[in-house]
Amino acid sequence: MSVSVVPAYRVVAKFARLAIGLNPSEAGDVIEQQLRPYVKNLLSNLHPSFLELGERSAITHLGDPNPDGLVQALSELEDGGAKEIAEQAIQTAEARLQRTDINARVVILPGDGESSVLVQQMRGVLGFSLGAQVVLTFVWPTENWQQWLEYTMTHEYAHLVRNHLFPRGLAGGRLVYMRTQEPETLLDAMIAEGLADTFASGLMKNIGPPWTSALTPDVEERIWPKVLRRLAVSDPSEIRRVLFGDNDRIPTWAGYTIGHHIVQGFMKLNAGTSLEKMIGMPASDIYEASGYPPNI
Repeated sequence: MSVSVVPAYRVVAKFARLAIGLNPSEAGDVIEQQLRPYVKNLLSNLHPSFLELGERSAITHLGDPNPDGLVQALSELEDGGAKEIAEQAIQTAEARLQRTDINARVVILPGDGESSVLVQQMRGVLGFSLGAQVVLTFVWPTENWQQWLEYTMTHEYAHLVRNHLFPRGLAGGRLVYMRTQEPETLLDAMIAEGLADTFASGLMKNIGPPWTSALTPDVEERIWPKVLRRLAVSDPSEIRRVLFGDNDRIPTWAGYTIGHHIVQGFMKLNAGTSLEKMIGMPASDIYEASGYPPNI
């Protein structure tokens, strides 16, 4: 068993070349008409709900690309060694956290070069896992994108392992743990992200993701009561709102930062517990033994 990397951006480059010279609307339609069945075939082994999510995400994250610009960007991914960088990062992660029972694929697709979230906040790379079988990674070449691709691959590998240990499925628009039939909660999501960032940061000590330290102590103290009362929520939109922030009542990256601090608190108070073991622990156990919040 292993994790393989699929350089899907190479195929999308062919779709983009077919659309060169068309008006913007027609170009977008041509690329989408080619991309949908391609992604659907790539994800054909997934549960239908995950397949639909993956297909929709591939279209959404591509946006409305200019074919010429898309071809140029994908050439930069090719010349920059995107596939090789992802493979090396996965190999490094596997050596640190060995799981011979995982069989998964990392699919690298182009992102939306006009998205400020992708290009600025995510440093050109955005990834998310579909269970323990597939990681979709959307990339647009920006400054230091190779470094962030390496970090994202390491981060997502930790998610694959945790998803394998705690398998989930989509039911009624929510992620549900298959063994208990209980929905994923905000606490579960925050701890999962905190574990993945701790794992990735441990392997890449020269990079500091902004989402793990996005809150000043006073802001974190102020926002914590709002997060605390929502720890058990399972509504995906509410979970995303707290994780990413809403530019209103919840600051950007609030859930990521707090989740990271909970994991760090657990590790400080339970030095004998390895990160490998923590990835297999329920979120509630980590939270309860974390000492978080330390100063509230």
